Amino acid sequence: MAKGDVQRDDVTPPWKRFTKAEEDQRLEVLDGRIERRKAILGWDQNERTRIMHRAIRRMRRAEGKE
Repeated sequence: MAKGDVQRDDVTPPWKRFTKAEEDQRLEVLDGRIERRKAILGWDQNERTRIMHRAIRRMRRAEGKE
């Protein structure tokens, strides 16, 4: 099983039972923010990889390779 296959809602840390209602609300906000940042980072990394692959293809063509 890959790391990303686990549903976060199914696995609750033991300390979560001891959070107050305000803290639960704050954790929801923070979790959403973290997930958005992860998505943006993933998009940026994918774009960097695409640029790198294009540059490698150009480099190989310049060297006479295909």
